Amino acid sequence: MNLSKKSILFISLGAYALISFFIFSCSKSSDEETGGSTSADLGDYRLDEYVGASTCAECHAEAHSKWEESHHYHAMEVPSPETVRADFNNTEFVNYGVTTKFFMKGEKYMVETNNQQGEMEIFEIAYTFGWEPLQQFLVKFPDGRMQVLPTCWDVEKKEWYHLYPDEEIAHDDPLFWTRSMQNWDHMCADCHSTNLRKKFDDSTQTFATAYSEINVACESCHGPGRDHVEFAKAGTGWGGLDNFGFVDVNSTNIAQIETCAKCHARRGFVHPGHHAGSKFLDHFLPEVTQPWSPDMSVPTYHVDGQIDDEVYVYGSYIQSKMFHQGVKCVDCHDPHTVKLHTPTNQLCTRCHIPNEQNPTGFDTPDHHFHQSGTKGAQCVECHMPEKTYMGIDDRRDHSIRIPRPDLSVKHGSPNACNRCHIDKDAKWAADAIEERKGSERPTEVRHPDAFHSFRTGKPDAEELLIAACKDPHSPAFTRAGAMLALRRFVSDASFDEARRNLDSNQSVIRVAAVSKLEDLPVDQSHAPLVRMLHDPILSVRTEAARILSRSPPTLFGSEDLRLFRKVFRELKQRYTHNLDRPESHLSLGILAENQGDPILAEEHYRSAIKRESTFVPARMNLATLLSRRGRNHEAEKLLREAIRYQPTWGQAYYSLGLLLAEDRSRLTEATQILERAASYATDNPRILQNLAIAYWQQDKIDPAISSFKQALKISPDNLELLQNLVQLLMQRQKWDAALPYARHMAGLLPGNIQVKEILAYIERNSTR
Repeated sequence: MNLSKKSILFISLGAYALISFFIFSCSKSSDEETGGSTSADLGDYRLDEYVGASTCAECHAEAHSKWEESHHYHAMEVPSPETVRADFNNTEFVNYGVTTKFFMKGEKYMVETNNQQGEMEIFEIAYTFGWEPLQQFLVKFPDGRMQVLPTCWDVEKKEWYHLYPDEEIAHDDPLFWTRSMQNWDHMCADCHSTNLRKKFDDSTQTFATAYSEINVACESCHGPGRDHVEFAKAGTGWGGLDNFGFVDVNSTNIAQIETCAKCHARRGFVHPGHHAGSKFLDHFLPEVTQPWSPDMSVPTYHVDGQIDDEVYVYGSYIQSKMFHQGVKCVDCHDPHTVKLHTPTNQLCTRCHIPNEQNPTGFDTPDHHFHQSGTKGAQCVECHMPEKTYMGIDDRRDHSIRIPRPDLSVKHGSPNACNRCHIDKDAKWAADAIEERKGSERPTEVRHPDAFHSFRTGKPDAEELLIAACKDPHSPAFTRAGAMLALRRFVSDASFDEARRNLDSNQSVIRVAAVSKLEDLPVDQSHAPLVRMLHDPILSVRTEAARILSRSPPTLFGSEDLRLFRKVFRELKQRYTHNLDRPESHLSLGILAENQGDPILAEEHYRSAIKRESTFVPARMNLATLLSRRGRNHEAEKLLREAIRYQPTWGQAYYSLGLLLAEDRSRLTEATQILERAASYATDNPRILQNLAIAYWQQDKIDPAISSFKQALKISPDNLELLQNLVQLLMQRQKWDAALPYARHMAGLLPGNIQVKEILAYIERNSTR
């Protein structure tokens, strides 16, 4: 577990804020939803249905022995001379002036480091965490929670190191080791143990987390084994028990991949009770090429879909051609040791045999241009380049892509060639490949131009994103990301594309399309969202219910209202399951506001802050709520606290600027704050629009016009922006300047009589 400060607010995709804050796949058939359980089968298995790996070993000794070689076996263990790989012989490690000491006290493993008050304290190590290339350690607190120490052991170098060597993580930082971002119960345990039951008592603020087994054992992948064992002991044969009493995770490649994806994916929580064979999107929502948050976008993938931040393999693999051809995890990895079947090119050449394009084969210098047996001749070096996370952990990009240094030249994304040829630039690499492979060669359909235009604010972004959404050959992962990016645009074309994608056979696309409809007025979004309450996938229908929570009951028919309330209960389970998390209280607060209960909303926002004092979104939403209720002084205090915790977050400055602008005597101060907001959120047209209005109110006309124009570069079809700018230019009798904007507005509203009259008036006064 390693989170950078830039991703701190995105690691849990479970919170929805008033600021549009959504915070952290297929066989060869046409629909990825072919395997696994149905949404009706969402209940948890009981602990007593799990028999344990030792029971499995009685009959499956060979598989058990191989599993003991795996990282899954060592995922979490009680500290002992056999399990602790680090040096606890009175060793010290210094990071930003804090000296952490590791030592023994009898048979106990101890650490002295700084606590949440910034004072030195001695803690006992409760568990080891991981095996290689690094090992971490857990500390148990009196309230039952367990926290992950940031100082880790480098197994190869045999030395201590810090997860954040280039960042000072002070005791009041959200990433400090005793705070919620480093909490084992929520952040880690579900993937490092089998059949986890996070038990948090909100009334006492205590944890009693339980699991069937401490590590990733047999039943993590095969499902509970009680029925299997009982049939085996009965000796009556297997005729009456489907798939030998286990979940069939091998029926399709998606069934197996989604079993692995529970842990090997960057994802947000949707519903408890996931088990082997469950449909992934009934329980989790993966982060795709473009993050779910339109206002706080911190992409975890490069524009071409390559991994950037830590995404844990699944997201890159389901972009790959191999995934779409039905290749499963165990086709490359031994299911028990989790090691590659062979670490050489022979793994790839089992399938990639000579063909017309490569008559001499793929494992030859004719194909890879490197001397056989060298590092550069390895398939993975070109097609699965590594990136290092957690300081020393190299992870390969599983999108298995064609090297594209030409995209490095065009967009700045990395490429495999220059990872080794560091003395050369991307153009050299691009030219070399074109010379050897020719200009006409296969390219992927991940639409890097669309995402690059979107992220750099180019005027063709919307058109390219819509084209990406429409491309049937593009991975669902890419199309979902393109749909989320379209949330920045308010055009009819973008909403039409969202409505079209409500019928996609890919659930991750449907949930993104539903999310886009949040930007429509309630009366326009209500009917299509009600239809999505019937969706078989939980992520889709609960996202619809979340947005529908703002609809008044009078808009629902009686049957629709009953269905909404049923799905709304499913939605609330997402948050009540995780009341230890500030994000859950934030989401419950938003739902309460949407349902017209500001008192309950305030209670939840304050609970979120109580759970994690550094959690900024709760302060933002509480400030908005209090401001609406006339408590501006309290709201201002909260917003300034938010800025203190997130000093480069434009949205916090924006909210504070709007609040101060309500007092005309503070308009100058408000404008300065809005300028800060615009400097940090350079792609937000609404911030620029309000900054322009603030300038206008102070008769600073040139800066106002400039800000309006800047906003229109980001959102060229925004009618509100166009109307404001035209009005300002008309007021100042800048007829020639107003004319192109008025014409554009008339083109967007061809039947609007008032707009036609305004255009005619401007044309009469213009010299053009």
